[in-house]
Amino acid sequence: MDFQTISAIFLFVGVIVGSGVTLFAEYTKLEALESYFSENKMVCDHKRFWGRNQHIDRFHRLILITQLLAMPKTHIKQGDVTEAELASVPQSLKRWALWPSNLGMIWFFASMIWYVWYCW
Repeated sequence: MDFQTISAIFLFVGVIVGSGVTLFAEYTKLEALESYFSENKMVCDHKRFWGRNQHIDRFHRLILITQLLAMPKTHIKQGDVTEAELASVPQSLKRWALWPSNLGMIWFFASMIWYVWYCW
């Protein structure tokens, strides 16, 4: 197999796995995550705007919660969320919110490094 075929397979498998993990988190874990932020103005406004329960709406709501959990100190300083709200979220739900984005970043950087390494 040549490099283009291997690259195409790697990219295709990465997209399928990343999309699957994201879809699973959207459809099974999002409501539980939002329940811990039910009094948060930012999450409630975001849910009101993206509330049609379609894929794109659920995706944007998950991204907001992922941002809150990924950079808690920044959002606490800005007043977007309180420490009590972040502390109330169980560790297992935090993992389900953060792993799709972490997996995507790892996959992206690994594919870039792999591409540079083989084309150099």
